[in-house]
Amino acid sequence: MNKSHLKDWFTFSKCERRAVIILLCLLGFIMVLPYFVPAKKTNIHIDKELQAELDQYKTEHPQNNDQSSFVSISDTTIKDTAITTVFYFDPNTLDEDGFAKLGLNQKTIHTLINYRNKGGYFKTPEDIRKIYGLAKADADRLIPYARIAASNKKQTTPTKSEKPAAVQTETHQFKKININTATAEDWKAFPGIGDVIANRIIKYRTSMGGFKSVEQVGKTYGLSDSAFQQIKPYLLLKDSTEN
Repeated sequence: MNKSHLKDWFTFSKCERRAVIILLCLLGFIMVLPYFVPAKKTNIHIDKELQAELDQYKTEHPQNNDQSSFVSISDTTIKDTAITTVFYFDPNTLDEDGFAKLGLNQKTIHTLINYRNKGGYFKTPEDIRKIYGLAKADADRLIPYARIAASNKKQTTPTKSEKPAAVQTETHQFKKININTATAEDWKAFPGIGDVIANRIIKYRTSMGGFKSVEQVGKTYGLSDSAFQQIKPYLLLKDSTEN
């Protein structure tokens, strides 16, 4: 009786044997398939100009050419490349867009703008370090590019034979504008005012139904006091209905 049961277990019909053979063939095909199908390759884009600059730096500074000091451009992210792009700027007049292009985060930019709006002033590039929340690495990266404009530096009291430097230079640089009819392009002609600040001034003016005093322009969010004081002599107050 027991032998009969064992025979039933290990005896296959012709159809069952055929099914087992087909199944084994399928399993074998699946196992060898990866060896015949090439893996998909990922194309890596390399910034040739940036790579050339890096190669030139390695040539000029051979003492720093070790694997811990450099990485291939192909290993860097787009964000890393953007942050290393800097330009000369004046921390007393640069607008929010400019600071964002320099790689600062919005929280740090907000702190910096508030510092200027409350009367804060950068006398030297090193003063940038006093901004709360600004990382040391960012400060070290930006300070070499910070330039304090001569017209923004605090002036000493001129002698009787001297005229203020601002009067000697600024009167020939900018034209006076009507603050109630000036366009965004008119505002952007002044130093320290970019697209963002110019549009904010116009939006602020519209919400108030026109400026009632020149001082109201200085209350525009993001417009630093130093930049406002610099352009104030060229701002005229006229009713928007006047020609």
